[in-house]
Amino acid sequence: MAMEPEVLHQLVLALAGFIMLLAAFSDALRFRIPNLACLALALLFPLFVLTAPTAVPWTENLAVFAIVLGAGYVLYVKKWAGAGDIKFIAVLSLWAGPSFWGQLLFITAISGGILSLGIGALTILRHRLSKAEGSPALAKTPIPYGVAIAVGGLCTLALLSHPDLLTKV
Repeated sequence: MAMEPEVLHQLVLALAGFIMLLAAFSDALRFRIPNLACLALALLFPLFVLTAPTAVPWTENLAVFAIVLGAGYVLYVKKWAGAGDIKFIAVLSLWAGPSFWGQLLFITAISGGILSLGIGALTILRHRLSKAEGSPALAKTPIPYGVAIAVGGLCTLALLSHPDLLTKV
């Protein structure tokens, strides 16, 4: 009993989404994105390419991955981003490729801004409720940016689940 190619493709996308959610929950709870999540997404990508109903320019996707990983490395060296965040956004850019990398980065940035504002507001509220002296340490409040990256990744998967969009981009 063979599985329909479209069903297999949708299962690959669903599994990728599940892995992204696990990575986001891990980052929210422990401020760590498991290397295993990034590795699983990287290893799942060839199955995505093989099951896609339309041709995926995988070499171009690899180029986008390399560019994002290289730029991310610079951010990591300057201590502007964590290694897990860099690996996570790089592997998601592999999936997004040249067609959707802009959307991935835009949605991640907007989600990250909303997340940062929310955590900042909660920090200020907690500080005021505790009646502590001095100003709240907003600059030292960690942000689980993997959550925002996962939002961008999930939106990218939604776009990738409609192969007719690839021909219009």
